[in-house]
Amino acid sequence: MLDNIREAKIEKLNRLVAAGEEAYPQESKKEYTNQYVVEHFDELTEKPLTLAGRIKSMRVMGALAFVHIEDESGKIQILVKRDIVGDERFDLFANNIDMGDFIQATGTLFVTKTGEKTLQADAWKLLAKTLLPIPSEFYGLKDIEALLRKRYLDLMMNQETRELFLKKTIFWKTIRTFLNNEGFSEVDTPALEGIAGGADARPFITHHNALDRDFFLRISLELPLKKMLVGGFEKIYEIGKVFRNEGIDAEHLQDYLAMEFYWAYGDMEKGMDAVERMYKEIVKNVVGEDMKTQYDDVEIDWSGTWPRVDYFVEFKKETGIDLSGEVSVEELKKKADELGIKYDTADGKGRMIDTIYKKTVRQRLIQPCFLMGHPLEVSPLAKKDPNDTKRVLRFQPIACKSELGNGFSELNDPQDQRQRFEEQAKLREAGDEEAQMLDEDFIEALEYGMPPAVGFGLSERLFSFLMNRSIRETVVFPPMKEEGEVKTGKAKETKIAVVVLNKGASMERWEEMNTVGHLNAAFAARGGKGLLMQDEIQTKDNQAIKLNIQHAILIKEAGSSEVIQKLIKESKVQKLDVAEFTREMLKTTNDKKIIEETKAKDIDDVEFLGALVFGEKGKVESLTKEFELYK
Repeated sequence: MLDNIREAKIEKLNRLVAAGEEAYPQESKKEYTNQYVVEHFDELTEKPLTLAGRIKSMRVMGALAFVHIEDESGKIQILVKRDIVGDERFDLFANNIDMGDFIQATGTLFVTKTGEKTLQADAWKLLAKTLLPIPSEFYGLKDIEALLRKRYLDLMMNQETRELFLKKTIFWKTIRTFLNNEGFSEVDTPALEGIAGGADARPFITHHNALDRDFFLRISLELPLKKMLVGGFEKIYEIGKVFRNEGIDAEHLQDYLAMEFYWAYGDMEKGMDAVERMYKEIVKNVVGEDMKTQYDDVEIDWSGTWPRVDYFVEFKKETGIDLSGEVSVEELKKKADELGIKYDTADGKGRMIDTIYKKTVRQRLIQPCFLMGHPLEVSPLAKKDPNDTKRVLRFQPIACKSELGNGFSELNDPQDQRQRFEEQAKLREAGDEEAQMLDEDFIEALEYGMPPAVGFGLSERLFSFLMNRSIRETVVFPPMKEEGEVKTGKAKETKIAVVVLNKGASMERWEEMNTVGHLNAAFAARGGKGLLMQDEIQTKDNQAIKLNIQHAILIKEAGSSEVIQKLIKESKVQKLDVAEFTREMLKTTNDKKIIEETKAKDIDDVEFLGALVFGEKGKVESLTKEFELYK
């Protein structure tokens, strides 16, 4: 079908060329934008003018052809009349020009009987012929993967998408203007580095043929900018690409724009004041004067004074662990196991604190605030708090359960910096690929002296949260799998969910179905939309049906609570996702009562009615192979 359409369009192009049209001319005589013509219509009616754009609609009625052309600014109607352009040119236009083609038209303005501002063409010219059909707005793209892969079609058909990226231009322009007005100078540092430093992240590696050595693509802008402070600059910033060879999710990409500023002789208080003012300016310019955005179904108000949240206090509230005392990595891993939080066996103390914090404290931080007083172990580049050496002088603007920036009172003691780098190096040797590398060149620069300074960084993640979209949706052409690997059915990365019911619990059928329903609901709530190939599918008559998850779900049965409890433990050891359902959860929907009754029991006294295990198919099947399918 598509091949036939393309062949027909090529035939039309050939007829146009045979008639003397240049297929793809190198210039256009376009004089004004469509919006300018509409807004200054009366001033322009007395003289001929030339407009150009893509044809978005076309109606041929006898000796008249009405088309709407669109440029970046908007649409305007063009009228091509047989008695004005002549029979040959009219027939050439009517029979060979299609929706999607780029044309220019020269003529005079008038208003139709229906009141529409229109250019009556004395002449027309082909600027570019489309060879593929343009999808209509009605049947437009629904699949988010297709939208991202063919973003040019999304931009072409959806004004909202174009406006999104115009807002992104405003976002970065506001940051530049703010920092320039605050006396900062914009600088540019290399994207290729001998040592990937400044962040906890896995880098990309490339080979420099001329120098015959490997380089890392930078994971942060930080260390070169701080070297510039050593060299005498006092207020600098950079906006540039950074690259992190990590997973994709709603908040993370491997290739994204970041901004970092460094302010010699500045301190944390000055930094937080500047950041709060800058963020409010960004929000006002991007979303409007009311400075309110949406996060899921919650309204986020950026306009008030942002409260300050103590890391240690909130961590203790959520976990019972007091980070001001002596806390071992084993204690943190035990707590993570209790909370069902996954971690790597190689994770050290800092990584464990950060992992638990992200699953507990951060989940409570919805409205804008500053998180302050981070543990030393999670901040290898920040200066110690002189009043409490277990803490560092660090702040993070947080909203919508996510870090939306990161600031330090910068560490400038070279001996302290070396010690922290060496501790990070031990973590790398133990298997932590995101631990920071020992950078001798940076330490040497610090030994020449760096003034006290505050530094701060943000990325385009902030913009995605202001737009209430995933970060991939706010990047024009995000990294994608090769087209042959696009999901067309069940997930290519084969995973499976298995529900195991306790047949020894003598449940009635409705109780078993209730257990299955609650397990699946808990599983879906934690997995979110990542379980979907896409949110919905379309019927032939363009009706939407919400799509099921892309993974298979089986129901099996076990003989006792003890067997299910053993399955749960083994699944957690193998880092599989687990949902559990107990007798207390079946008896009441009162969460407080469930918590109280469960707290009064040892784990062996809890009756497990069922569990759901989700993850890599081979692992899940191996753990559940002894169980029979539910009958």
